[in-house]
Amino acid sequence: MTPSPKINDFSIYVATVNGTGSQSANKILFRAFFYMGIPVSAKNIFPSNIKGLPTWFTVRVSGDGWEAFRKDPDVLVCMNPETAHDDVRQLTPGKLVLYNQSLSVDEAARKDLVYFSCPFDALAKEVSDNAKLRKLIV
Repeated sequence: MTPSPKINDFSIYVATVNGTGSQSANKILFRAFFYMGIPVSAKNIFPSNIKGLPTWFTVRVSGDGWEAFRKDPDVLVCMNPETAHDDVRQLTPGKLVLYNQSLSVDEAARKDLVYFSCPFDALAKEVSDNAKLRKLIV
């Protein structure tokens, strides 16, 4: 039996480092869905408010208006080298992993996932010469 297609029903987890400006970037992602008229909710998850420690931002897009986050995300955005391997390991098969090319995400460890490597650092370098601003852009 083939599952029926889902439209505007998915969740994204963004794994970053606290204090890098990630919350501002994540809010832009949230607002993009919101301004498209798609029911969306978001939550910043801090295991600690200490700069440099891991943080996760979850976005739930639901055409039916569901607001609770899903434990099993459809898309994982890996930006934290400290948690990348654990974050990927926890996904169920068939999920999508978007990761910063500078991370060492071992695609061979999980062949049941879809991977997209993105050169965020190189893209930010094309936009700005300011090192501090490039870090925020990434």
